[in-house]
Amino acid sequence: MITKQYGHYLKFIAKEHNLLLISDRHFDEFNDIKEMFYLYIQRVANIDELDNINNTLMQNNIDIIVIDFAKNYKIAIKIYESIMDYNENMIIIGILKEKSVQKISFLLNKLNGLLFDSFNVDDLEEKLFINLSVFSSIEKISNQKDIISSSNSNDELGEFFDLYEGQLIFIVDELIEYNNLLKAGELSEDILQNVALEIQTLAEIFSKEKKISAVVNIFEDFSKYLSSLDLSQIEPSSLHAFDYLCALIDDINSYMMDMFVDRVFRDVYIFQHSFENNLVFMKDAISLKDDDDGVLEFF
Repeated sequence: MITKQYGHYLKFIAKEHNLLLISDRHFDEFNDIKEMFYLYIQRVANIDELDNINNTLMQNNIDIIVIDFAKNYKIAIKIYESIMDYNENMIIIGILKEKSVQKISFLLNKLNGLLFDSFNVDDLEEKLFINLSVFSSIEKISNQKDIISSSNSNDELGEFFDLYEGQLIFIVDELIEYNNLLKAGELSEDILQNVALEIQTLAEIFSKEKKISAVVNIFEDFSKYLSSLDLSQIEPSSLHAFDYLCALIDDINSYMMDMFVDRVFRDVYIFQHSFENNLVFMKDAISLKDDDDGVLEFF
């Protein structure tokens, strides 16, 4: 199973958010992620900060917090309680020592995530990404409902994009990993089957919104085609066709990120036309069909 690399896409969500670390300690792991956020600040877990926490949250518009319970858990608990009094919906991730879990056991089910003292940057990125992707979806959907419905068709798609943004990012992450294997020459039926499954999931997502459902059939066709490929029956002279497959996957990923993350909307019918043409070209290349006029037109 391919490990999800949350750092690839954390920056797309984190750039809109402000992160507060409450700890007496320096963590190198935060050096790798703090530039991703719109604002990152650290405060020491002491009485002064306890008295000032509301001002810290208000002045810096904080929406996600990491609290270090490992060193001074009594003050950290009081700070946590003050934050909950200020905003009970605040996202809070706790850092704690495994041997001291019982000291804050009553908080474990209330925190949005846990990091043990030995956490690495991948652990940190995972907790931040998962929580922010959910938070962003809820926030954007709420904002969308507050807008009077006089917007154009692109704006009307906003709620759909918000709802599936997190799932889409995971799919793109998987496709990038499989595509990297293909580009490295690791062509196998297992990889093709896995790519087919991700493309089928895309088809299922697109089928839920009529305005972009035109691509469902071509995604399903693409998925079925990849699933049916028997590499043992493909001539060595046709293997260059899988370079086109890599390019197709790259362009699918680019299109998905444009739509669901950056909200740069490109006409779905242009996407459909380009994809159909390029898929036919790849199929012809695999089957050794000559086409003097064939031009690969990536969208």
